[in-house]
Amino acid sequence: MNTESESTEMDEWRALVVAEQEVARCRAEVNRLPSRVESLTKAISGSSAWDRSTALEFLRLFPEDVPEMLELLADLAFSIGWAQPASEAIRAARKEIAPSRFVEIVERCLSDGESEDYARLADMLAHVEAWEALGTLINRALESGDQETREVAHDFTESYGGMLP
Repeated sequence: MNTESESTEMDEWRALVVAEQEVARCRAEVNRLPSRVESLTKAISGSSAWDRSTALEFLRLFPEDVPEMLELLADLAFSIGWAQPASEAIRAARKEIAPSRFVEIVERCLSDGESEDYARLADMLAHVEAWEALGTLINRALESGDQETREVAHDFTESYGGMLP
């Protein structure tokens, strides 16, 4: 026997399925746009959290543009609220990104980084399994005059030392 509440729940479920189908259709259309990288870059760089979130989810599902946008995504990985979704987008394309690109990011991002910067970048590198770059970061952190930065190196060596080249 169907109660009114069960009927309402099924209506809500059906509405969600229809909405998801529409989102999938829209994503496929956006994926065919010739200017999609510019649109994604604007969305990520803009102030709208909805635009940024949608762009990062799109890149996680359609990662072919991630290598081209790697610098922007790596910078976003330093943001507390955006580190996880940025890392997820990068992880989706990690096999298409040369390990040397991640090393370049370490060199660029940590030229005068603080211990929090080292920790955030190390988290992202571990998440995307960029072991060569993580090794470079650890070596740089070990040479730091800052005790907290050296502690980051020790923590990540302890956790991921077996994965490092």
